[in-house]
Amino acid sequence: MRKQLAAFWFSGTGNTKAVTERLCELLQEKYETTTHDITRGEYDEELTKADTIVLAFPVYGSCPPRPMRAFVHAHGEMLRGKEVIVIATQYMFSGDGAASLGRTAEKYGAHVRYAEHFCMPNNISDCKIFAVRNGDALAPMLEKTERRIKRFARRILEEKPFRRGFGAVSHAVGYLGQRALFRKHEKEKGKLLCVDSALCSACGACVRACPVQNLLLTDGKATGMGKCALCYKCVNLCPNKAIKLFGKRPPAEQYRGLPHKKR
Repeated sequence: MRKQLAAFWFSGTGNTKAVTERLCELLQEKYETTTHDITRGEYDEELTKADTIVLAFPVYGSCPPRPMRAFVHAHGEMLRGKEVIVIATQYMFSGDGAASLGRTAEKYGAHVRYAEHFCMPNNISDCKIFAVRNGDALAPMLEKTERRIKRFARRILEEKPFRRGFGAVSHAVGYLGQRALFRKHEKEKGKLLCVDSALCSACGACVRACPVQNLLLTDGKATGMGKCALCYKCVNLCPNKAIKLFGKRPPAEQYRGLPHKKR
């Protein structure tokens, strides 16, 4: 009988979701897998039944996003004694992005045996220093990531523990290089989201899509409420390119997500 594996992910523009679903697909020879968006339901039963838990998230400043951290703290006791796999997606590097959440899970008694980082396309589309690519231009990165997912899946199937980011050097790079400063100003960053009222058509797409209910329609315009999770979903889906987060102006080109065949 196959073991029960439940994967829980937070994903803004779909990169982390895609990696999680692909890994679960490759693990089905040993596990019966299910995947869950942590912002879309209560999962106490799934957590209780699962033998193995996957925690997957994009890394922001070598830090797990606020909703994923809250999920782990809210369900920490359910992780006790469970085998945990941590997946961190990143654009370039994060040092100890996966380990930063893995250590939290271990404090609740989880056994983190596997952790890996996966490079995925940039979705920070309102900052000129980060190039936005779509379509066929994503192929080289996605092919490399596919190979890494397969290697990681094989390690899990062969029960060969692998924990990227748990070493002292990775911890120093992640904490001193990024996370300490990011966490210090995280609340302020959550208030940066801005909607250009002249461009906003009040279509409501951003309001419906926001995973943390940070947006609402006020007087016929979308407005942020200061609790943005920094996932960039609304910035990239707004049909009028009316929303910006870290940049000085809305994006010239939006990240449109993975090509259909890669999802």
